[in-house]
Amino acid sequence: MLLEIKGLKTAYGPVEVLHGIDLSISEGEIVTIVGANGAGKSSLMRCISGVQPVTAGTIRFAGADLTARPDHARAALGIAHSPEGRQIFLDHTVEENLDLGAYHRRGADLGEDRDAVYALFPILKDKRHLQAGGLSGGQQQMLAIGRAMMGRPRLILLDEPSMGLAPVLVDQILSTITTLRERGVTVLLVEQNAYAALTIVDRGYVMETGRIAMSGSAADLIADPAIREAYLGA
Repeated sequence: MLLEIKGLKTAYGPVEVLHGIDLSISEGEIVTIVGANGAGKSSLMRCISGVQPVTAGTIRFAGADLTARPDHARAALGIAHSPEGRQIFLDHTVEENLDLGAYHRRGADLGEDRDAVYALFPILKDKRHLQAGGLSGGQQQMLAIGRAMMGRPRLILLDEPSMGLAPVLVDQILSTITTLRERGVTVLLVEQNAYAALTIVDRGYVMETGRIAMSGSAADLIADPAIREAYLGA
């Protein structure tokens, strides 16, 4: 098991927002987390990457206990996080943003890694010397994913990668996710378009108010009447 979470809890001040999450991902899987706004999906992703402290429970990655390790140590072990809202450095160039994604590998030759990102997103190569703040929303999302790839992760956390994008760009981003698996990367995906996410993943978890309410294969979740009514608009 690549990622194994047991009994995970976290809080913002006195307010607990995750109430004992159990979740696991095998190497090579694409897994999605489905849920309404405020269900705790982003908080869970932040706990995995080490941005949000854990108040109870454990996170294990490739057999190592990450629960008390800082975020930079998790990145060095192979976890990359493309957060909700992209959070790129707007006043830095595209290439500088990419290089920052490999900060824990500083001193290494990053040319091969940049070339791999540019092969996936050719528009970024064309704009590599421009400030990221001048990119369109879709291009900024490509940059956020590319920056995460620069760390050579085994697991990439993608939080709402299609938010605010036109449908044609949503299709491109989702296609990119399947390409990441072909390149040997395991993916944990939070995506507002639940149906689109379930068409490309292996399994899914449904979160409700800080708890896992249901889990199963993508096909089973798509076929479940309660899931269809609550999250798929059917």
